[in-house]
Amino acid sequence: MTAFRVDTLPDAIRNEVARLKRAGFPLLPLGGADGKSPLMRVWAGPDVTLARILAPMHRTGSQVYGVRLDGLAVIDCDSDDSALVAQMEARFGTSPVHIKTPRGRHLYYRAAGAVPNLRGEGLPVDIKTGARSYVVGPLSLRPDGGFYDPAKGLLGKDALPLLRCAASLMPAPILTGHRHVELVKEAMRMVELVDSAAELQANLAGIRDDWCVDPGTMPDDELRDIADWAWKCRLENRIYRGRDSAFPVRRLALDALRGAANGADAIALLVLLEDQHGHSPGKRFPLDFDAMRAAGLLNLSKPRLRAARRTLEGAGLLRLVGRHRAGSRPQTFALTRSHSGIGVGGNVQSLSGTRRSTEASKSGGRV
Repeated sequence: MTAFRVDTLPDAIRNEVARLKRAGFPLLPLGGADGKSPLMRVWAGPDVTLARILAPMHRTGSQVYGVRLDGLAVIDCDSDDSALVAQMEARFGTSPVHIKTPRGRHLYYRAAGAVPNLRGEGLPVDIKTGARSYVVGPLSLRPDGGFYDPAKGLLGKDALPLLRCAASLMPAPILTGHRHVELVKEAMRMVELVDSAAELQANLAGIRDDWCVDPGTMPDDELRDIADWAWKCRLENRIYRGRDSAFPVRRLALDALRGAANGADAIALLVLLEDQHGHSPGKRFPLDFDAMRAAGLLNLSKPRLRAARRTLEGAGLLRLVGRHRAGSRPQTFALTRSHSGIGVGGNVQSLSGTRRSTEASKSGGRV
């Protein structure tokens, strides 16, 4: 008995890939969990045939393909805000081809040399260009339902203008010896604006190839390590953006404090201490309640702040690390990391079933 393969590639996407291939566009098959990873081990080399593009899409059930940017440039806006799109076209020229992406918009042009770093200007926009860059093609449908919808014009039919870039906007080259540090900075600027570590690595490859001196001596493995590290920072909520950044407060700590008589005060003090000192593990600091109240950090009375401090100590979330010395040194404290079985006291809710909880109970809440 012969088994027949079920065709999962819709006619619309297959016909679009074939049409763009006939129009001379270099394409590549995409897939993976995010739908945006190349399905070919070597894709940045010579142009590939239509059969080699469609075969892995059929095999994996992918409905996503990429347009390689050999001789092309795409302004990739992370927002479909009409004011942002108008700003880009006023600066770089009107594009006859717009593709609405799941998050923003792609504007197509012909490449015209070096391009500015718009991320560095604080704009949620990348300009992608070069043989080692690609964007998801029109009519693609990602596994998460994200669709690339032609919003204006037709790629392959409407003539694309040159991307208009002022010479003064060309970035300064990144010198050997500074490349790793600068690419780490670029990765942290854009990591929250990409969908995967692979996309971040592709963006870094474009920066390396276009901006770095002697890019051939900086391997892809180094870029992957930078991208993976930056992506891990994003997943662990470790991206610092000044006062607009977030910091973690562990739920175990909140669970232990909610049952305390002064639990709300203790939680307020814990959040303040995590904000001020939690970014430096093991950091030692004094607790000057007069200064905290004068600065408007907390409006609790000093007796309530002292009680909140004792509750945090009893829960094992705060510990005394330096004793007071009259006239020369105040008491100093350090935050501890909450974990299963943090300490308990008479005014702290118990997390039962752990050795540390039992020890804390026996010692009156101090561990």
